[in-house]
Amino acid sequence: MPGHVPGARTRLPNPRGAAPTPAASPCPSGDGDGGRTRCPGIYFGLLLLAALLSCQVAQVCGVGRSTQGPVFSQEPPRLVHFTNSTGVTVNCVADGTPTPAVTWTMQDGRPVEEVMGLREVLTNGSLVFPPFPANQYDTQLHANTYICRATSAGGTVLARPSQIRAVVVGDYEVQVYDQLVMAGNTAVLRCAVPSYVREYVTVTSWVHDDSFNIYPSLHGDGKYHMTPEGDLHVLEVGPQDGLSRYQCRTLHTLTGRAQLSHTPARIIVTEAQGSLPPRISERAGRVVAQAGSRVTLPCVAQGHPPPHYTWYRGSTPLTPSSGVWTVGGSLVLGGVGVGDAGEYTCVANNSAGETRFSAHLLVTTPLTVQVTPREVQVDAGGRLELRCHVSGEPVDTVTWFKDGVTLRSGGRMRIRPRESLHVAPVDPSDAGVYQCAATYGTDYAHAYAHVTLGAAAPQLVYRFIEQTLQHGPAVSLKCIATGTPTPHITWALDGFPIPHSHRYLKGQYVSAHGDVISHVNISSVHVTDGGTYSCTAENSAGKVVHSARLNVYGPPHIRPMGQLSAVAGETFSVTCPASGYPLHKIIWTKDGVRLPTGHRQRVFPNGTLVIEQVTRGTDDGQYSCTAMSRQGRSDTQQLTVRVMVPPRLAPMVFPAGTRAGMRAQATCLVQEGDQPVSLSWTKDGQPIDPQLDVRFSQLDVFTSIIVIERATAAHSGNYTCAATNPARTATTTGPLTVSVPPAWVVEPSSANVALGGTVALHCLAKGFPNPTVVWRKETVSGEFAGVATGEGGVAGFENGTLLVSRAERRHEGRYLCEANNEVGAGLSKVVTLSVNEPPWFAVRSQRQQVVVGATATLSCEAHGDIPLKLVWTRDGAPLPALPRYELSEREVDTGQVTELVLRSTHVGDSGTYVCTATNTHGSLTADFHLLVQDVPGPPSGVGVEEEGSRHLTLTWTPPEDSNAPISAYIVTFTSHDSQPSQEGLFGAPREVTVEGDQRRVRIEGLLPATMYVFTVVAENRVGRSQQSSPLRVKTQEEAPSGHPQNVRVVPVSSTALQVSWEPPHENLTHGTVLGYYLGYKDDSESEGGAYNFTTVGVDSVGVTTATLAGLRPHARYSVVLQAFNSRGAGPASPPALGTTLEDKPGAPPGHVTCETVTSSSVVVTWSPPPPRQANGIITNYRVTYTQMFSHEEGRTGSVVSEGLRATLTGLKPWTNYSVSVAASTRAGEGVQSLALVCTTEQDVPEAPARVKAVVSGPRAAVVSWAPPLRPRGRITRYTVHWASAGSRSMPHTRRVGPHVTHLTLHDLPHTTHEVWVTASTRMGEGPKSSVTVVTPSHTVGAGIWAVGGNLTAAWKEDVSLPCGAVGVPEPVLTWSHETLHIPESHSRFTVQPDGTLTLTDIQRSDSGQYTCTASNHHGVDSVTYNLTVLVPPSAPSLHVTETTASSIRVQWSVEDTGGASLQGATLHYRSAGGEWMTAEVEGSHRAYTAKGLRCGTLHHFYLTAHNHIGTSTASSTVEARTKGRPPEAPPQFQFVTSNSSQATLYLAQWSDGGCPISHYSVQYRLAGMSHWTTVGSEIPPSRTYAVGGLDAGERYELRVTAFNSAGATPAHYKVITPGRGGTGMGVSAGGGVWGGAAPTSPVWRDPRVLVPAAVSALALLLTVTTVCVCLRRRPSNTPRQKEVPEGVTSSGEEKTAMQAREDVYTTVRRPPPAPPQSTPELRDHNGEYSEEDIYPYATATFQLGGGSPPPPAPPSPPTHSRPHSRGQNGFTALVYQAPSLHDVDSPNLSERESRPSRGGFPYEGSETEDYGSVLDAEARVPPHHRRQRHLRTRSPAMSGSPKLRRPLPQHLHQHTLRPARHPRQ
Repeated sequence: MPGHVPGARTRLPNPRGAAPTPAASPCPSGDGDGGRTRCPGIYFGLLLLAALLSCQVAQVCGVGRSTQGPVFSQEPPRLVHFTNSTGVTVNCVADGTPTPAVTWTMQDGRPVEEVMGLREVLTNGSLVFPPFPANQYDTQLHANTYICRATSAGGTVLARPSQIRAVVVGDYEVQVYDQLVMAGNTAVLRCAVPSYVREYVTVTSWVHDDSFNIYPSLHGDGKYHMTPEGDLHVLEVGPQDGLSRYQCRTLHTLTGRAQLSHTPARIIVTEAQGSLPPRISERAGRVVAQAGSRVTLPCVAQGHPPPHYTWYRGSTPLTPSSGVWTVGGSLVLGGVGVGDAGEYTCVANNSAGETRFSAHLLVTTPLTVQVTPREVQVDAGGRLELRCHVSGEPVDTVTWFKDGVTLRSGGRMRIRPRESLHVAPVDPSDAGVYQCAATYGTDYAHAYAHVTLGAAAPQLVYRFIEQTLQHGPAVSLKCIATGTPTPHITWALDGFPIPHSHRYLKGQYVSAHGDVISHVNISSVHVTDGGTYSCTAENSAGKVVHSARLNVYGPPHIRPMGQLSAVAGETFSVTCPASGYPLHKIIWTKDGVRLPTGHRQRVFPNGTLVIEQVTRGTDDGQYSCTAMSRQGRSDTQQLTVRVMVPPRLAPMVFPAGTRAGMRAQATCLVQEGDQPVSLSWTKDGQPIDPQLDVRFSQLDVFTSIIVIERATAAHSGNYTCAATNPARTATTTGPLTVSVPPAWVVEPSSANVALGGTVALHCLAKGFPNPTVVWRKETVSGEFAGVATGEGGVAGFENGTLLVSRAERRHEGRYLCEANNEVGAGLSKVVTLSVNEPPWFAVRSQRQQVVVGATATLSCEAHGDIPLKLVWTRDGAPLPALPRYELSEREVDTGQVTELVLRSTHVGDSGTYVCTATNTHGSLTADFHLLVQDVPGPPSGVGVEEEGSRHLTLTWTPPEDSNAPISAYIVTFTSHDSQPSQEGLFGAPREVTVEGDQRRVRIEGLLPATMYVFTVVAENRVGRSQQSSPLRVKTQEEAPSGHPQNVRVVPVSSTALQVSWEPPHENLTHGTVLGYYLGYKDDSESEGGAYNFTTVGVDSVGVTTATLAGLRPHARYSVVLQAFNSRGAGPASPPALGTTLEDKPGAPPGHVTCETVTSSSVVVTWSPPPPRQANGIITNYRVTYTQMFSHEEGRTGSVVSEGLRATLTGLKPWTNYSVSVAASTRAGEGVQSLALVCTTEQDVPEAPARVKAVVSGPRAAVVSWAPPLRPRGRITRYTVHWASAGSRSMPHTRRVGPHVTHLTLHDLPHTTHEVWVTASTRMGEGPKSSVTVVTPSHTVGAGIWAVGGNLTAAWKEDVSLPCGAVGVPEPVLTWSHETLHIPESHSRFTVQPDGTLTLTDIQRSDSGQYTCTASNHHGVDSVTYNLTVLVPPSAPSLHVTETTASSIRVQWSVEDTGGASLQGATLHYRSAGGEWMTAEVEGSHRAYTAKGLRCGTLHHFYLTAHNHIGTSTASSTVEARTKGRPPEAPPQFQFVTSNSSQATLYLAQWSDGGCPISHYSVQYRLAGMSHWTTVGSEIPPSRTYAVGGLDAGERYELRVTAFNSAGATPAHYKVITPGRGGTGMGVSAGGGVWGGAAPTSPVWRDPRVLVPAAVSALALLLTVTTVCVCLRRRPSNTPRQKEVPEGVTSSGEEKTAMQAREDVYTTVRRPPPAPPQSTPELRDHNGEYSEEDIYPYATATFQLGGGSPPPPAPPSPPTHSRPHSRGQNGFTALVYQAPSLHDVDSPNLSERESRPSRGGFPYEGSETEDYGSVLDAEARVPPHHRRQRHLRTRSPAMSGSPKLRRPLPQHLHQHTLRPARHPRQ
């Protein structure tokens, strides 16, 4: 082959995962041969093993076993509706072999994926929609169509599509609207359901006057008719119908929720004026109903006179029967069938005209689908036909699917008509599952057929290729074939079988995929193996052949050919089996003559000989084949050809007209063919079943006869005779048809049917051909005529069934069924259909209502076959024999009538009377509902449901049923006080009328706090009831309508304003003023912003002054006030303005910059601080500067400027300065700005230091120097000057670089020379250094040119000290440290060869003087270094200085800075159990405040400091706790109020203890019970919280727990809920009810008398005791003298004890001031009182958007103490608790202060007993907190009291000073 590389192989792609070829052997490969040459044994062993394993795999995997296509055992429903609160699981289960995989797709084929929380697909095939919140509804997920599909090797089948609809559960209302109807006409009431739930809501009944239910019925009750659609028809309406109320009752089919329409509807009856033609509001439309269902076609017209109705079907009028009747004007069809479909017309007419209404009725039957055949096997190339049988109607679409894919006509596929599917020719890919689906609307039906492939011709999916090889390597040839049935592969070489040799190995196996894999392997190829190899795959459907040559280099060789047979008349082909490569030519000869010799012979270059139209006698004989090479070598072999004749058969024919029972035979004759010939028979392609009793006769070797003695239908089919000889097989086929007469499968029989019912007459026969079934009906003449199907309720079906629906009298008679197929006489039978008429009523339900004492007449009319019997019963029993009951009967044309008359009716006569009609065909009942009505009874249970200050909501219980609906309630009320109000309402009686379906009414326009008396009466159509029992109710208070007067604002400090006001006018308070909401906001910059509100409580003397603290300095504030009582707050007062005093600026100046002017001056500029933080008017600025990195004194200065710039002079050149600026107001200097580094300009340097010159040779010297101490810039060069001493000539100079510090001078004469050095910067050359002299000489003594000096080094670094020496001879160098000689063997000190001393890893102990000495016998010289070693700082000393609720301040000191300035410190801190946090602090600071800490929590701190050398070790860990304690509970009267059903908790009255309250827990229980009921455990902070569901008139205990970060505080309260109609407040600890009824106990036991008396006595006792103590402890008149009580060891301890007493008990009224040395000054440094002067009555501070004030406080308990006059001084105790161990506001506590007592206070009882037991556990207060924005107030009675310096706890910051009382009061 041209271009072919010998030894190369081409490999086709591995088909369908087939096993790899043996070429992929792991044997080490050679040159492209896959390793076959080197290890043939291993290669073939692996090949054999692979073949065996593949065979095992094929067996295990079940190759070849039968498969069963997927079939659904549980199919998803068509419609799946569910709610979002329930979710749904849609199951889909399929079976098959192998087990199919179940998946879900959308309708467009997209796979269904899981959506977290909304949609899941389980492994078992179920589709899950879990419950979901309404806001996650997704139309794509929850309102879509899903399809389940099952897939296996047998194909894919689709389940019916499931329409998934999720419904979000929500509230909806159903409405019924009033209808306007003319008297005598029909009213139609409809239930209006919202569209979004209409699909799921059905109307189940109607409620008439709250007592009578109306349900759907066939005939109505003569008055009411509810249609299946839910409409209510009220027939022949009259004035009485206008008094009734109607409501519809609905049912939600998904949730099961039943509900009534929101409001009842009425029928408004009108009287027509004159005649009016009928008018129908209904429009023509289409009505769709399922077969067998009841249908109502409404026809309601309005006209006067009332119209008459007539119905037509088409043009035929309809008459009432048992299957069709009218109710009012509506037509009712009892049970519709397909034959009832059509056009129906209603005609309404009266004397004024007529109108029409048409409706088209469409009757549907459920769809069913069947595909035939269900199982079909078809051969490849054959024809596939499937038919879809659809029953039911109507049908919209018919669709075909194949393996889940929609099929369409085209190519090999034809769908025409839509029920037939044709595929031709069949391809192997056509096997699978075929489905047919039919749809109409939401109805869906489908069926499927499994199509398997019968026989498919083989196909080669892998072929070997042509190869050219040398002698010796191994060769593998492979073919892979597929087909059905499994093909067999055979191999040939040049058309001859593969030679038998040990070198040939053939293998064949079936893979797991059903592919046949065959190999031919040659272990060592020879020349004789060359030739054309072919593999042939063959099965019953055909065969396929592939050939390719294998060329082996070598001489020509032809393998023996032997003898071959040729078939006469056909083409004979043979290939010369020549091998060797290359071959020059191959020739054929016959009888020595070279072929071809004629046109029928052809010889091809590859050695193939072809002979066409082989002829016996001419073409048989000896043939020779010769192969030759170009070298002249050749080989020849002989072939003997024998010509044979194949068999030929004559046509085979069976006798025509063969019927069952006749004989039949056919002859098979071989007309031509060589022997031996064998004959065989088959039927329909299968061997003939022996049970068919078929006989075969062989007349001779060429003739066979088939004989059938008695033909049956089973003998019908195609018979085939086959003749076979060695040449070929020939066949002939003849069909046999056996005709069979009809026979009954289902024989007809007579039947009975009730009038209006449905009956089926079955008639089914079999035979061949299939018989035709015909029904006939006997006529009047006795003849049988064909039955007209499709109309009149009669329908015929293909299976012979005759269906009669809605049977009528005309359907009765004799019917004949005939079955005939033209074979024999056919079959026939006559049957009888009887139509019976059981009893029926034109009206099956009636309702009648009468007034007590009137006469009621009930008329019952029945129809049906006679005899007909009518009987009356009531409640299942016969009627009682009462004279008031009269019965009568009479006959009418179509039935019988019975009447029941009841005279002088009673209420007890109300009920249901049943009329039962009976005949021989059954019985039926009709219901008559009688309602006897009376006046109602009086309403009961009148009470108050909700009360307010100007309204009340009353409720009551309706009276007992009097069989007449309540039409109205009349509420009458009068005011008890009967006093006129400013609204003009007097106490005259008033009436309010309420609709009869209401049970409550809201009375408006009442006066606050006024007693009213209410009564209620009921009214119905009969009359009015008596009055109910009177109810007395008092209205509530309401919020004030006036604002505080004369509001004034005065500044008292830079952060505080004093506010004073007067209360609102008394007639505008609407109750007792409990306090004021004080609102304020910063009004300095804009008008916007919300007010911050805080509460100011009041006591018996009232509060008219308060102080706002924690404000912004020098800011204008707007202040408003609102008064509040128990019902809320009144209007706000007009804003009052006030401005706080100035303070120090709170922020530094900004944009600080500096600009260098000269080497000694800079200009600093800045901008003012932000206006909001200026805190006043800026008067000047102070600029502070400090020289950096300097330890000298006096390096700091400052400059004061009134502008925004300042010039700093007198600075050092080329020096860094730290500059900061601070602003000042009249109150002082503010915060400094961040330090800014400024650098001055360069200047000329100072002279170099320590200039030294030593002789280094006879005419040389070394000059050395040190840099200037103050370079004043960057050194650019040094200049060395030298000249002869005394010489006036110019000195010699030499310049060197800035880093050179020594220079060797050469060629110096032996005279004395003066040497000096100068330094230069870019500003110029500096002054010269000191002059040194040197005299060169021939004698060179030891000299050191290193200059030494001071040296600083960092800890643990390496330092080198140079000691450059000269001298002749070379001097000896020695080093010493602080006069101690340094040995050469020192561990860290090393002397280098040049004399340099190297110090490694230096320590602080290495500091000191180091001296290097050089000596020779001419002299000695030395140099000294002063070394200073810098180290990291020592561990800091850390301590806490102060704490607040959210911050802790720490200070520290560093004893040893390590010789270097501190660069900074790192503070580490964390809360207990929390994560560590860090804060970086500048080196100049020694304190830090950690902010944003958790309130009331323990924290840990430690610190490290660092300089530029390193970081210190950590300080010891210190602990501190932020301020704050658990919340504090308010007293009973401030916290809780109650009414008859709930308690209101004023959560805002809790004190947070300094830490914000996070949440509350509320529990309650009945008094005396042990079980607590939890209302809420995580209640967020709010103004109020309501505990509902309480019972009136009960005692309850409340347990409220408040939580904050410092802990939890529980508190208990008692509550009494007043009875209905009363008012009530919370119960005090003593059990009294504020605002309740007067107590029945003696006056002296009333807490309102006892408590004030006890308070007054206790206050008097405390006053006397205090005066005595103060007089006793009055200090001496001598200022310097102090008495030391016994037991006190020093004056300092006495002062500590006195100070402790002052800390605990601070009184407003004190003894005269003591001398300064004994009494501490209470004022601060500027003369103002401290901002912490707060009265002890806790209030909360609110920051609310929109300026909303806090909630109203509950009413205070009544107090009987008289208010103090303004001149009277109140005695007030302010309690202060010392800090705990971690509260370090007072770090210098005395021993007595730091020791806690049993009660939790750090003072013993002896100190407290002098002032009474005021330190009860309930009166504890939290420790002091840092200053916050707060409020200070004081009473007018205490305006003269001095303010207090002592800081108070936070919860005391907003209280009014009030007379002290025991906490339990």
